[in-house]
Amino acid sequence: MEQTAAGNVVINADGSRTESYEVTTDSSTLERLMREIFEQHWDDITAGPILQGAAYELMYSKPPKVTLSAGYLTVDTGEYHFHLYLGEPEGKPAAATNPELARQRKISRAVFFSETREGGKGCLPGSWGFRMWNGLGEQMITIYFPNPYFDKQGMIKEPQWERLQLWEHMRAQYAGAAANGNT
Repeated sequence: MEQTAAGNVVINADGSRTESYEVTTDSSTLERLMREIFEQHWDDITAGPILQGAAYELMYSKPPKVTLSAGYLTVDTGEYHFHLYLGEPEGKPAAATNPELARQRKISRAVFFSETREGGKGCLPGSWGFRMWNGLGEQMITIYFPNPYFDKQGMIKEPQWERLQLWEHMRAQYAGAAANGNT
């Protein structure tokens, strides 16, 4: 992994380039971030686990209900729901019955990312999002923000760079990275 002033850079096996911007993993920051995304920007995002060989890209037709209980953030659309273990709030014991299990479940890394592909590889020339991993290093969720190359109807003829405003705002707010145009 190369580190630049902009963030960490990784060249992936498919030749794509991913820049990442670290976010603190304390439960209160992650709860604020997830609530902002799912309560205020639910109509702009696509979310789900993205793994080698599988991509679950879920979109929302109505605002999901977001709750927090016992360290689990639940995002519920009424038709389906999912849980993310953010950990217990400060001052509460972390899974007193099994601290190792709590460590494995808790988010260990969270990043805003931008991914670019050269020569038309992949379904889009680039993507902008947010990702989290648990204590075992397994990806928990990827959230994609509006894309300058793609809207809900499909590919856009000319990139619309203003579509990156939400990603740039969220990245600046939660990762401390200055918004800098079409990253």
